[in-house]
Amino acid sequence: MAAQERMKILHICRQYYPSIGGVERFAADLSSRLSARGHSVEVVTLNRLWHRSDALPAYEVVNGVPVHRLPFIGGALFFAAPGVLKFANQFDVLHVHNTDFFLDFLTATRFIHRRPVIVSTHGGFFHTAAHAALKRLYFALITRRSLMAASVVIPNSAGDERRFAPFARRVVRIDNAIDFATFASVSRQPVAGRLITVGRLAPNKNVSGLLNVFARARALRPDLSLVVVGDGPQRQDLERQAAALGIDSSVRWAGEVNDERVRLELAMAEAFVSAATYEGFGLAVLEAMAAGLVPVVNDIEAFRDVIDDGRNGFLVDYADHAGAARVLVDVLSLLPDRKIQLSEQAQARASEFDWVKALPKFEEAYSEVTSL
Repeated sequence: MAAQERMKILHICRQYYPSIGGVERFAADLSSRLSARGHSVEVVTLNRLWHRSDALPAYEVVNGVPVHRLPFIGGALFFAAPGVLKFANQFDVLHVHNTDFFLDFLTATRFIHRRPVIVSTHGGFFHTAAHAALKRLYFALITRRSLMAASVVIPNSAGDERRFAPFARRVVRIDNAIDFATFASVSRQPVAGRLITVGRLAPNKNVSGLLNVFARARALRPDLSLVVVGDGPQRQDLERQAAALGIDSSVRWAGEVNDERVRLELAMAEAFVSAATYEGFGLAVLEAMAAGLVPVVNDIEAFRDVIDDGRNGFLVDYADHAGAARVLVDVLSLLPDRKIQLSEQAQARASEFDWVKALPKFEEAYSEVTSL
């Protein structure tokens, strides 16, 4: 893209700061980086978070990016916020994050706003098995048409490319990205036996399964500890489960924390763990790998796309509590030279997902749709 070409870009996502989930963090990072390169960038989102009833400010500047928050009806499964239309014709590009009402509405009303609509898929709405039949029906009747009507569909992973690309006119795969240099510069001071997981406490993260595995692992090695970074609707139930398993004194619930605190927590852990049953991509595991942690994660598609089992991390079946526990203990018991080797290889893999490589791809996609 020519250096002098500057665009007005609107990022549209249903949840945003102060929520810190993977999609929200990605959209925030992309927005701030595009703004730093001279583009005029703003964000439209909903005015309430799923796990809070209070309304957020209608307008706020977050990390230098203007954020507009819309009233809406509905909830996490389906919502409607037609107020987004009043912003559409003020921008050169409308970049929707996820396949939801915003994508459906903005592609259906393009004859009104006449702006190109780009969508980053982020796994779509298939992250849980809940309402599976309804989701499949909605995808077949509505989402497929919206994908076809979008100017560009950007799958964020190999799995998303396989799922969404067949229904798009134009596809540009751009994997999610991380601030590799910042995480790689973390000064590691790992506490022996400390594990960490990072993510929203939602069903697809399967923290319940992780607690079961951790309890088995701690029976084999009593000095183990677990730090859970993130919050969500399942937290109280998970805390009760930890108490019932007798591991509550070994589990620390850090809650939602800022990026600096995340890096501090990663610096003090030996390994990153996740029992997630579904991930659209898995930013948290890549950030942990960039920080030099060895991942021991569930054997699911998103993680298989990133981890070469036994070379830069480990893929295990967290449904097999005893087997996964043994792998955890074995990994933590590896000789120092082997741990260093795994850490270096994990960092090398994470470096392939640096924003330095990803950002120009987004700019190129924007430039192409605005020139049509």
